Amino acid sequence: MGKTSNYPLVVVGAGAAGLGASREATRLGVSHLVIEAAHRIGGRGLTEMLDGQIPVDLGCHWMHCASINPFVPMAEELGVAFRKGDSEARVYLDGHWQPQSVAVRRRDAYHALVTEASNRHQAGLAGTLWDCLKPDAGDLEWLGYWASLMHSADLDQVELSDIAEFHDTGEDWPVARGYGALISRVGSDLPVRLNSPLKSVRWDCDPIVLQTPAGSIRTEKLLITVSTGVLNAGSIGFQPALPQWKQDAAAQLPLGNCNYAFFPVAEGSFEGAPESIAYQRGETCAALRIRPHGMNYVVAALGGRFAWWMEKQGESATCHWFEEILRDIFGSEVSASLGRGKVSAWGYDPWIRGAYSARSPGAGDVRRELARPVDERLWFAGEATSIDQFCTAHGAWISGQDAVIGMFGKTQPTPMGGGDSG
Repeated sequence: MGKTSNYPLVVVGAGAAGLGASREATRLGVSHLVIEAAHRIGGRGLTEMLDGQIPVDLGCHWMHCASINPFVPMAEELGVAFRKGDSEARVYLDGHWQPQSVAVRRRDAYHALVTEASNRHQAGLAGTLWDCLKPDAGDLEWLGYWASLMHSADLDQVELSDIAEFHDTGEDWPVARGYGALISRVGSDLPVRLNSPLKSVRWDCDPIVLQTPAGSIRTEKLLITVSTGVLNAGSIGFQPALPQWKQDAAAQLPLGNCNYAFFPVAEGSFEGAPESIAYQRGETCAALRIRPHGMNYVVAALGGRFAWWMEKQGESATCHWFEEILRDIFGSEVSASLGRGKVSAWGYDPWIRGAYSARSPGAGDVRRELARPVDERLWFAGEATSIDQFCTAHGAWISGQDAVIGMFGKTQPTPMGGGDSG
């Protein structure tokens, strides 16, 4: 038989939200346990080694909104290298390098999209990002592609309030040796039990009873930080079922998809190439990074429906797509400098099921609804619950902290039985 554990708080999920919650609970002196279905911590923050030696982020890489991002001071304290600011991309359009004015034009067009969405939102209007495009807007293919990276869904799939309500400080700082590695490092000393998927939650009794492969766990309060992809898939059995308003909130915040393709490259290759390239050939668009941080690799990003479609085709198809783009820019001889590729696949990761949340067209204030606790016993956190920092690792971390503060404030709960027993 498995063990039965007793805690004032159990946190489900050891991604950024769960780790943020655990860190806050530790600070407040709250006895707790984090259970994680996967074999690792970090969630959608994942750094892996490319070619056995190059750290690359398969998930989040940029410390967005750096001046209000709690990971920035943590990185500084740990001596983790990151770069403040970034170089503007060079545009390679239909076989030709473009003047920098084209990059400026595209940036201005995206800012105009944000402004139009904000104006409509303030006027009480609903609609999609597609509705916010100006009738004479140019660069439609690039705008659509860029939006698919920002929201992991396409223009017609995202409620305009998502772009209007996000608090963007314009500071996006890349972590040299991996944002995922940083997240894992700051969570390495927290009480996490890996390989422990939550099977069911019995919350009509006191205490709440959780079932995992290792046995049952009893807790006074439960904080659920899994993705809406997992919630919507019904992977966790709630007894009784969650209230309809909570189910509706999760359903209206589905995960889109965003993946990355990588190639290791030979030392000295791509000499003189810009680090950031905005590629477009017809309707095919790709944001490329060439030897970022001076490391010997290249990376391309895919988002929205295209990311879902390419993930279904498999790693080799995505690598072929990426190689053809590089050949188009640099010539066929570039293939000789490419090593074995690696591709992320967030859509079919059973513990994630997508990239980040996008509010469905016509959905109301569902992020607050998703965050709202049920009977002050079931609490929810994660990037999808963040009001103005969604789709980010730091937004998830803060949501976890806020949930624990909402539960316990500055008080320490009475232990239920001293942890593991049995």
